[in-house]
Amino acid sequence: MNLKPARQAQYEQYAEFTFTMADAMLDVNGVLLGFKTASGVFEPIPLPNGAIVTNGDITVETVSNDSGTATIAVGDSVSAARYLAATSIKAAARTPLVPTGYRGNGENIRITFANAGANATLGTVSIRVAYIIANRMHEVVIV
Repeated sequence: MNLKPARQAQYEQYAEFTFTMADAMLDVNGVLLGFKTASGVFEPIPLPNGAIVTNGDITVETVSNDSGTATIAVGDSVSAARYLAATSIKAAARTPLVPTGYRGNGENIRITFANAGANATLGTVSIRVAYIIANRMHEVVIV
């Protein structure tokens, strides 16, 4: 097979999800849980089949006041920490995700919590994800 240079280009797409520790959402099992739950697992950002995460971060805007440790990991249903290993949400910080080049099969972005006290009343976190979709085109590049 003779290959030709790529002539197409696409824009990154961005998704953002912001929550507080007082908020609740359906977990991966369909149970309504608060984000302050001791070990909640949620999928707040759906990704299409063929998506490749290219960039992103979590930003702790208001620190968690859980009485024990409080961490978040970012991954998907195949690897819970594919993009970020367990990271504290008890300090204000922006932590970049680490894209792996993984071409997804429709796995959503999954966040996994480890909240030791499960009693936080404060805490706001934003998750931002940038991705491209394999074989998608927005522009034709003139060669």
